Amino acid sequence: MRKLTKRLLLTLALGLVSLFLTCIISFFISKAIPGDPVLAYLPDSWTQAHYDAVYHMLGLNQPIITQLFRYIGNMVTGNWGLSLTVSKGASVYTLIMDRITLTLFRLILPLILSIVLGFVLGNHSMKFKSRKGVRTVQFLSLIGIVIPITVLAISFQFFLNSINTIFDLVVILILLTISIIALTILLVRIYLNNLSIEASKRRSNIPFILLVGVSYAIIFLFLIQTEMMVNFEGIGELLFQAFSSADYYIINVIIFLILFSFPIYIIFSLFSFFLFGKVKSFYNVKKLRSE
Repeated sequence: MRKLTKRLLLTLALGLVSLFLTCIISFFISKAIPGDPVLAYLPDSWTQAHYDAVYHMLGLNQPIITQLFRYIGNMVTGNWGLSLTVSKGASVYTLIMDRITLTLFRLILPLILSIVLGFVLGNHSMKFKSRKGVRTVQFLSLIGIVIPITVLAISFQFFLNSINTIFDLVVILILLTISIIALTILLVRIYLNNLSIEASKRRSNIPFILLVGVSYAIIFLFLIQTEMMVNFEGIGELLFQAFSSADYYIINVIIFLILFSFPIYIIFSLFSFFLFGKVKSFYNVKKLRSE
């Protein structure tokens, strides 16, 4: 029990450190993204005096460390600024929360299906213990990751010229489901191999976390590509609009959310697999006792 508590606390501590580091990275990225944070707060007719006043109001004249903590405070409290070009004068918080809701609604079904099927198939694949069987499972999983991404990339122009956007969306979400299933199978195999006695001395979380990161990147790749191709309003399409028109605050917040959600995604994945391992161990013990 003490070992379990220590492991959970260590994971949470690493998660908090990761979240703070992503805030710092996001802050420095905000200094390089397109657009000017001052312009969104200026009237249509403004002078240099107006510009200077807003510049000071936003604290851009303060030391960099002060700007950093002000930035983190604004991001955490939802003080995300105003849109300059996408929807002039509108609250970025309102714009983004509306789009996130639409995006999550479209993603929730394929993600649930892919994760459940990935866990079931990954667990079942552990029956193939021969070298040939292991290589076959790994090869099929890699094919399941690569082919959907390749199809999506080479079909970009086709989707843009297509009329039946519902069909496009269904096809793209099926491709996303296939990729996440394949990744989850690999993750389950790595996790279960790490649990084995033979692997206890050479256990490594690096391949596991790397694949979790790849799954995160694939989700965002499909997300942005999907909403750009079929012109569905969502967080990916909003990011594309913001970059096209240099809407500083929208770009800034979406990049922050992408970076900030990455360690959360990692922590959630680690806990999910940890619970999966505990349930499987409990089931195996119960099965042995019944025999």
